[in-house]
Amino acid sequence: MAAPLPGEAWACLDLPGHPDRRIEARGPFLSAALPPAEGIAFYVNDFTLSDPLPWQIPSQIGSASPRFDDAPLAPLPADWETPDRALFESIFLDCMKSIRQRRLLKIVPVSSISARTSQNPGAALHALLHPSRIAGMGHAAAWSDGQNGFATITPEVLFQLSGSRLTTMALAGTADAQHEADLRQGPKLAREHEIVVDELHRRLASLGRVHLSPKEVVPLGTVRHLRTTLTVDLPRAPQGQALHDLIHLLHPTPALGISPRTPETLAELSSCRDRCRVPSAFGAPCGVVWPGGAVFLVAIRGLFWQDHTLHLPAGGGLVAGSALDTEWAELELKRNWVRHAFHLPPPHA
Repeated sequence: MAAPLPGEAWACLDLPGHPDRRIEARGPFLSAALPPAEGIAFYVNDFTLSDPLPWQIPSQIGSASPRFDDAPLAPLPADWETPDRALFESIFLDCMKSIRQRRLLKIVPVSSISARTSQNPGAALHALLHPSRIAGMGHAAAWSDGQNGFATITPEVLFQLSGSRLTTMALAGTADAQHEADLRQGPKLAREHEIVVDELHRRLASLGRVHLSPKEVVPLGTVRHLRTTLTVDLPRAPQGQALHDLIHLLHPTPALGISPRTPETLAELSSCRDRCRVPSAFGAPCGVVWPGGAVFLVAIRGLFWQDHTLHLPAGGGLVAGSALDTEWAELELKRNWVRHAFHLPPPHA
């Protein structure tokens, strides 16, 4: 499809396992409480799943243009604010206190920076997400209502459906390319990953027998992740309300949320995100459904905007043994990955 016009609503989402397949859509979109029985609909919500009409039914559907447009990219703002380490340190200390008291096994605080731009960034980000530009970096997902939106190149799939087969992943444990061995040998990263695997296995066990793949290291540019794939065959292909039930069952995963997950700990996570000034769509599920299948991604590793303000958030999982300097370095690793992926200038010295 052609690039969106200024102020035009648009969406796109890559299909995991198919690097050459992307679903794109243009507005106007019809908002609905449930997806249609036939056709394609996008799912867009915030982290707390508060939108009663999260399904967006487009008026135009297409795919990414196979032609690579090598025209110069529209510049994005250079005057990003400095990350607030003092704020993150305060939140880190509070979170670690909860972990030491054994009220929490894991929590994911976020550090977010912002910048102003003279124009809505939707068109520029559409060009940046072209499949030829992001090959091998992750799965693209984006949504813009014309004024607000997000664009991510995410490594994380919340779940996907092929008929009645559900596949999800535990994606937890991060290192740069030079410290890949830490993912295989480091006890803190192994503990972080196993918490996510165990929690997802527990949730999925209510649906059927769960099959786990061997743990693997996934390379994505300069970043490495630990990943375990979990699969379960459902009694029938989920539709309508059953899709909502699956989203609520799996979101937020402990890879980006909190463990254990209870109403009390979710409230603590929400308070933590408020203190961090996190965009409401960061870490939220975004997806697309069609007859016989669906894909839901997790909106991380990207840019989020409201009008002319851009936000770049990054989160990291805290468990017993987490150290402030190590966690801050991981956040900077993820921020730099996004800067590189979205052709942002380096931070001021």
